[in-house]
Amino acid sequence: MQIFAPLVALAGLVAAAEGACTGPNARTTPPPGAVVVDATGAYNGSFKTVSEGVAKLSNTTAPHILFLMPGTYEEQVTIPKIKGNLVVQGYTCDTTSRNDYTATLLLKASNVKMYNLNVANTAGNIGQAIAMKVDGANYGFYACNLTGYQDTLYANKGPELFAKSYINGAVDFVFGLYAKAWFESCDIESVGKGCITANGRTNDSNPSEYVFNNARVFGSNPGQAFLGRPWRPYARVVFQNSNLSDVINPAGWQQWNGDNNTANLYFKEFNNIGAGAATDQRVGFSGTLEKPVAITEILGESYESAWWVDKSFM
Repeated sequence: MQIFAPLVALAGLVAAAEGACTGPNARTTPPPGAVVVDATGAYNGSFKTVSEGVAKLSNTTAPHILFLMPGTYEEQVTIPKIKGNLVVQGYTCDTTSRNDYTATLLLKASNVKMYNLNVANTAGNIGQAIAMKVDGANYGFYACNLTGYQDTLYANKGPELFAKSYINGAVDFVFGLYAKAWFESCDIESVGKGCITANGRTNDSNPSEYVFNNARVFGSNPGQAFLGRPWRPYARVVFQNSNLSDVINPAGWQQWNGDNNTANLYFKEFNNIGAGAATDQRVGFSGTLEKPVAITEILGESYESAWWVDKSFM
């Protein structure tokens, strides 16, 4: 797996009908002090590209808000390291769902929350095509939509939390080297033959681990997908309390391109249901757990009080 071209992203159009975007969960007006991005330029003082909006963020310890109005933003975007906390919000008629989206990313800042955003790589089946790379610490993604084909989400550093979000792809579409990442109540869709995860834990001191809790895993072709394969020999991935459809191959997991160095892998399942959840035909280097992984093992004992964790999505 090569690492290059952080992303070429195309955001989805979110045009809610005028006057229809109301109610207690609507977020249609930028908060005071927010840097506003509006592809049409209609919003007073806004920027027409995400990159211009990001460039306006000051490198101070004050909190920052980047607000994206409805539109399509096709660009490569890097959010650099900044001193203050950052919230990225998309215009939406319902903050509690991902039925409408906004925006686009390569993320290097730390202490970031993102809401109701669509991050997509539209390159298709051409090899690696990253939609989003997380290269900082303390990230929360809420009601977001990440789409691609190969290597959709590069979850490289952490901790990271993805809650009530949608992720799709075909080949190794959740991968990375060092991140501890918790996926809570996410929809995971396989759109082609391949593995969902490719964890790159390099040795037993590397903290990386991916845990999918209460996930819904699905796709259109039975048996085309595997829960994961090891990008590096100490890979750690757990699927627990999840609904695995028949898109999951009975073997469950794969080797990395025929490499039989599987002695130090940690591929586990617990309390899953669905047509793809049976473990009687699983590969020998995977296993089941007697109890679930606790979220504190991934996000830390004090995660509930962490600024970047939004408990309303848990």
